[in-house]
Amino acid sequence: MRLWDQKVETPEAAENGKDEMQLEEQTQDEDTTETETETETETEAEAEGADGTILERTESVKAKLVPQAEKQIQDEKTGIKEADRAIQEQTQDDETEAEGADGAILKRSESVKVKLIPQAEKQIQDEKTGIKEADRAIQELPANAELAGVKIQAWWRGTLVRRTLLLAILSAWTIQSWWKETKSRLQGRKLHDVMRCRLRVLHLHLKATSRYWLPGS
Repeated sequence: MRLWDQKVETPEAAENGKDEMQLEEQTQDEDTTETETETETETEAEAEGADGTILERTESVKAKLVPQAEKQIQDEKTGIKEADRAIQEQTQDDETEAEGADGAILKRSESVKVKLIPQAEKQIQDEKTGIKEADRAIQELPANAELAGVKIQAWWRGTLVRRTLLLAILSAWTIQSWWKETKSRLQGRKLHDVMRCRLRVLHLHLKATSRYWLPGS
């Protein structure tokens, strides 16, 4: 290859190439910005259309639901009114029943009073008459009543003294019997011990004598 066939780039040509590259990049950036703006406008238009459809749907839903809600509210109000009427009627019935029960109770109490008051008055009069009769009997007692009272008191005192003496005698008798039993037990134990000692002594004496009199001892 020949040397004169090769192109020699001058600094001016290099600068022109750089400017062309910058212009191409600017044009590309402008194209991308235009495409982005177009997409943004399209998205905005779509969003506006969606908002419009949503608004239309909400208005249609409102138009359908508002009368239904108003009907429900009216029905609830009518139900509340009916419940209040039923409660008022029940309260009136309860009041009338309570008044009737109170009237019946008052009538019964009056009838009971009418029956019991004369009975109580009769009982009081009978008690008063009994007290008067007892007072008369006491007043009509003879002069020897005091002597009879003294005799009764003496008899009662004698019975009390007899009871106390009898208790004392019984307690003394129980103590004496217990002492006799314990004394006999002690004497029996002493005799038993004495007999044991004597038997031991006799046993030893017999052993000793048997040893003395045996021929092999």
